[in-house]
Amino acid sequence: MKRTLALAIAAVLAVAPAAGALAQTPSVPAPSGQQTFDMRDDASGWINDPHVRDYYKLCVEAFANGADHLDRPAYEKRFREIFTDFAAAHHVPPAKMLDHLKRIPGEMILIVRRDPKTLDSYDSFVVALFGPQPDKSAPGAGGAG
Repeated sequence: MKRTLALAIAAVLAVAPAAGALAQTPSVPAPSGQQTFDMRDDASGWINDPHVRDYYKLCVEAFANGADHLDRPAYEKRFREIFTDFAAAHHVPPAKMLDHLKRIPGEMILIVRRDPKTLDSYDSFVVALFGPQPDKSAPGAGGAG
């Protein structure tokens, strides 16, 4: 599922007409007043978003007894609440956001079944959802290095 959440969010936000959208493809300039964000290079804007951190906390709690003991309806309900709020915070129609993210809860179940250690840390969770992130401290990576 690497980058599935990132790509789904990018897809929704790239087509959203509202100001404040965070995702654009690099070949398409952002409309005036919009911030751009290329999910392929650096997902830090998403990774640091409190809603994604809330989703991590939800996953830790929901999978505390293992994927086989998950209360899936409650987990999916809370997922929808988090990302409805996320959509509103980023001026994206919630229905579009939820439609694009509808497979994420099921994919997270598969990920946790395969590797329960995915939820041992936020960093592990991020790699599962967004893939490895660029090392900003490496020379030439745009960091302090």
